[in-house]
Amino acid sequence: MQKLQTSDFDKISLTAFMVSLARRFTDIPYAKELAQLVELQRLIELSEPENQNKSVLLTARVEARYKAINQVMAQYQIAQVLELASGLLPRGLFISSDPNITFIETDLPAMIRCKQQLVQQLVGERPNLHFLSIDATSRPSQFLKSSEQLTPGQPVMILCEGLLTHLNVAEKQQVCANVREMLSSYGGVWITPDFIDTASLSQSLQDDPDLQKLLQTGSNLTGRSLVDNNFGTLEAARQFAYEQGFRVVEHSMLNVIDQLSCLEILGIDAEVVKKMLAAQSVFALTVDVA
Repeated sequence: MQKLQTSDFDKISLTAFMVSLARRFTDIPYAKELAQLVELQRLIELSEPENQNKSVLLTARVEARYKAINQVMAQYQIAQVLELASGLLPRGLFISSDPNITFIETDLPAMIRCKQQLVQQLVGERPNLHFLSIDATSRPSQFLKSSEQLTPGQPVMILCEGLLTHLNVAEKQQVCANVREMLSSYGGVWITPDFIDTASLSQSLQDDPDLQKLLQTGSNLTGRSLVDNNFGTLEAARQFAYEQGFRVVEHSMLNVIDQLSCLEILGIDAEVVKKMLAAQSVFALTVDVA
């Protein structure tokens, strides 16, 4: 397998490998297997900060947002899933084990080819698991590439985690426009924890200096700040979503605190994690037709 070539938005994909290393310290299905394949095959030259596994809040944040999304997904009876910037997320691998679910993973060309090959090695072909090259910020939208896999007249569940935080305001607006267009055609919901406010993130950085080092590593890899591109306040994040034509239902990440396996695996202080998660939410966004 060839190593990833990096340019422009492809640099953002590099953070998928960094997050994958954190995700291996959890009980998320297929997380360890994907991380092991990446390391064994040396898909990318990515120098790890010393004691990466000591950045306990990164692991807790990654596990919490993954499980919080899954928890919100369970509230909707939607059998078509479109995951944006899926990177090395193991969600498609796990959910597509149900043949009644159509799961479409999307990412930039180099990343999605890499992911498809890794999945092939782990589980082979699955007729209900698809891989598409889609730039979520593209104008005009590339989302309709998924129309061949989707059933018309049936709602779609759109997911992303860790995408919007890399993007500037104009790019966020374009993602929102593309998602809104898709939901207007199919119906359904967009579930994401990416409407992050800088204030709560800054508090986490104070509580865990190693997280600050990792975010700086991510910024160095991508050439984009992983702090400055977030929203100033949670209210600003809500207002932005409303202005893009969405209705928002918020789900606190504290709802999954009892599901976090990394607390025991890494010996993390649950109270510190509770403090972090108290200020974070998963947004469930639907098109405002009013």
